[in-house]
Amino acid sequence: MSRSAWIDLSDGAQQRQAVQADVCVIGAGAAGIYLTMQLARQGKSVVLLEAGPANCTDAGAMGFDALFEASHYAGATAGRFFGMGGSTARWGGQLVPHTTHDLRPGAVSTGSWAHIVDTVTANATGVLQQLGYRQGSDFDDYAGQALGQSGDALRASGIDSQAGLMMPFGLKNLVGLLNQVAGATPPRVFFNALVKSWALDAGEKSASRITSVVAVSRNHNQIEVSAKKFVIAAGAIESARILLEINESAPQPVVRPTAAVGCYLADHLSVPIADVAPESLGRAVGLFAPRFSDSWMRSFRFLEGNPAQNAPRAFAHFIYSNPGKGFALAREVLGAIQRRRMPSISPASAVAGLGDVARLAYMRFANSTLYIPAGAPVHLQLDMEQTAARDNHVRLADQKDAYGRRITSIRWQVSDRDVAEITATANRFLAKWPGAKGRLPTLLPKAIGSDDTKPYDAYHPVGTCRMGDDAEAVVDHDLKVWGVQNLWVSSTGVLPSAGTANPTFTMLCLTHALAGHLKAVH
Repeated sequence: MSRSAWIDLSDGAQQRQAVQADVCVIGAGAAGIYLTMQLARQGKSVVLLEAGPANCTDAGAMGFDALFEASHYAGATAGRFFGMGGSTARWGGQLVPHTTHDLRPGAVSTGSWAHIVDTVTANATGVLQQLGYRQGSDFDDYAGQALGQSGDALRASGIDSQAGLMMPFGLKNLVGLLNQVAGATPPRVFFNALVKSWALDAGEKSASRITSVVAVSRNHNQIEVSAKKFVIAAGAIESARILLEINESAPQPVVRPTAAVGCYLADHLSVPIADVAPESLGRAVGLFAPRFSDSWMRSFRFLEGNPAQNAPRAFAHFIYSNPGKGFALAREVLGAIQRRRMPSISPASAVAGLGDVARLAYMRFANSTLYIPAGAPVHLQLDMEQTAARDNHVRLADQKDAYGRRITSIRWQVSDRDVAEITATANRFLAKWPGAKGRLPTLLPKAIGSDDTKPYDAYHPVGTCRMGDDAEAVVDHDLKVWGVQNLWVSSTGVLPSAGTANPTFTMLCLTHALAGHLKAVH
């Protein structure tokens, strides 16, 4: 099995080198790594460029400052990481597909959802196999079998159930996939390599072409990559910033002028909508606490079975408080495995948490469930897609970052319409919940808008590089940038809205399809 060649661009004295490849991928997060792996298995020569270091760090440590024109958008700070693995070095590893629940009219790019759902359906099993899960796309089947009569009671009340997949901690950081390629030419991976300039061949009668890119390190080393095809896989915010930078560097915009690059920035709005009644805590844990299928954890979520056609897409799930010291200890150890570093544990915290660790281990291996202490609070969380608004955007500010690039200016805010929609959606969910009559936990509604129930973002940015065939779309359904012959974008930014699921799995399915498309395009 071939192994990737990892090169630190900042290693050594000031230098400039040049390389060639079939495909140049920018960004070593989930999409970039997955695409690189798939292309290498096709025998393509791939150069993967990552701005961050070997171990992930946040945007602030990278010197990637951002301005906020309205509310602070945590998805651009706490939810964004750079380095090998990108945000997969810190994410929860939740895999959930967008499904036919997402097929309803919306304000932006309604036709794209059918394509997205079809792509997920066609590629889900293949993606799961590449990630190490061999049971197939069983998100609905597992929920139906595990919940039994309780699932039937929910469905009869108008609520469908799904079972998400939580990746094992050792697999969550997808950087491990780079050492599982069997292509004739192992990919070359350059980290500490920030793409700063683009060379274009601007056609007079046809779309422009990218001919090469130059990436730089903090100590001014440079690499020029020439390739036949280029893919931006740098996350929703950074991918939009790069497209804006390409347009700015050219004599005239190369992305078609009507494309809404950086516009329609949106997220899931997340808010607790109900507490489980004290007398129902045991029932809630017994029915819906996360379970293990081999080393993969399954967690349940709920969707409206037949919502109004103009209702926002949303899902609900239970959150279990686990205040035990052992849970914090286990989380630190497992998180260190994911981040590929040594855990930070004091002897006192290790001793204090041993009892809870033993309980976690017993429940994990004896009952295949996650240990939740008796009486621990449980609440129902609602995640609803934000209304698409063109003036929620990513732009280039006048200020420069540590690399001399114009920094990102972000306008994002929760509108009055968003608050009204999330309140209405919460009321519909709770009205449908069967409670005691369905032998399900009793829920105590919470008033949305109080200090502890204000909607907040879920670090699921979408919309900035929206796919579609309308004039404002940035990429087509094959993820190719409108106006550029050989440039594609693979990030959550291509989704027109957040939909009914965390976006990463759908992005991987789109990336899986993109690998096949790039193989066919000469």
